[in-house]
Amino acid sequence: MSLIREKWNRRYANKSDEISSVPAAVTIGWPLLKQGLKMSSVLDLASGDGGTALFLASKGFDVTAVDIAEEGLKRLTESAQAQQLSIRTQQLDLDDRVALSALGAFDNIVINRFRPSLPLFACLPELLRPQGRLMLNSFNLQQHREKGFSERFCLTHQEYLNISSLLSLEYYRSVAREGDYMDEYLFLKK
Repeated sequence: MSLIREKWNRRYANKSDEISSVPAAVTIGWPLLKQGLKMSSVLDLASGDGGTALFLASKGFDVTAVDIAEEGLKRLTESAQAQQLSIRTQQLDLDDRVALSALGAFDNIVINRFRPSLPLFACLPELLRPQGRLMLNSFNLQQHREKGFSERFCLTHQEYLNISSLLSLEYYRSVAREGDYMDEYLFLKK
């Protein structure tokens, strides 16, 4: 088991019963995700214990939650059952591009409180269906300066602005919300 996986499994195993909160970017921005006549799909990457996955499933999305920590996914599964929501979970390392590709294509991808590596970000367009949406919300460098959050996990200013010719930018915001400093992106697959 990798050190990162062990670290996150310990965190979730020792966490209180409360599930992670849903970022305001999601509670405000979810209507901008791709929706259709049938249930639209969402891939929640680095889902942790699934606050976002639970929220989107409650809004009628077909959600697949992926994380490195099976303890987080176990907590998510228990919460989904308690709320009578159906969410698929998959434990995998997000650096495993072959495993990610095997997940198939989705109408939407949501990433919260996680800084995707450039190789991971480069493979995301292939996981989106045409006109699919990619919502990324994560801590920026102000979070490091104000709260001491590790700089290596913070997005730099406009870091993903022109990152892929396969995605068009719908919006980019650098905001302070709920006591955190976040950069928020919404992309559309061309």
